[in-house]
Amino acid sequence: MIVRALTGTTNGDTAEIVTQIDHAVVSGLLAEAWGSPSVSALVPRDSVVLAAHMHDIGWRHWESKPRLNTETGRPTHFLDVAIKEHLRLYRLGLAQVEALDLYAGMLVSMHVAGIYTGRFGTQPSMKLTAASDAQQMVDAFVAEQKAHFSALRNALGVTEDELWRNYMLLQVFDRLSLRLCQGDPAGPGPVEIQLPDEAVLRVELADDGAETLSPWPFTTPTMTLEIPTRVIALDGYVDDAALGAALASAAVDLRPVTLRPAV
Repeated sequence: MIVRALTGTTNGDTAEIVTQIDHAVVSGLLAEAWGSPSVSALVPRDSVVLAAHMHDIGWRHWESKPRLNTETGRPTHFLDVAIKEHLRLYRLGLAQVEALDLYAGMLVSMHVAGIYTGRFGTQPSMKLTAASDAQQMVDAFVAEQKAHFSALRNALGVTEDELWRNYMLLQVFDRLSLRLCQGDPAGPGPVEIQLPDEAVLRVELADDGAETLSPWPFTTPTMTLEIPTRVIALDGYVDDAALGAALASAAVDLRPVTLRPAV
């Protein structure tokens, strides 16, 4: 879950929650709309779009029974989930993706390895709070996934350049969705997301609340997405079951976000 504290509200301190599953759906919608002449095309399109839609599908196992942060007693932000659980969720999700599409599975395998390597150096700010405490486990997982996606690449006859290009595009959809869902570790300021071929996508929040993008990467002149959110109490839970009950009973609000080309 993406957990964003909303302090000083009329109901006390609350948290806006966006599930990882909903964040991934937004990623997939961004991939579906991708395709202006200014950016690299998605080839093979269906597999890249599927990878965007399903890259976090393993989180459904955790989000069906969410847990409190044992140190704070608050809902657990996705970057603070225990590493062992992180790895379990990604293995479950990867198996589900590969059952549908091996190419998409190859991309998701590289994606989950990149989570623990700063996206292979393209986003050093992407850090999990407990990763250093389980470095041996993380290193083994990354090595496992590197061997896995390399084997899939060879079996599918995919070049290293093609793999890297589509991996980078998957990161664009993931990072842009995280920003719209307000879960990007880089924060709300202007950000540059690396594109294939050493280009960058610059994203900046305008005064009217729209996100402006340069170059404009989508097939439509502007784009508006609705982010499913739930607002629950930030504190006061007696146990994990209480958190689950609060989430289950919370209304789902659709927060609109407009994207448009930078002037």
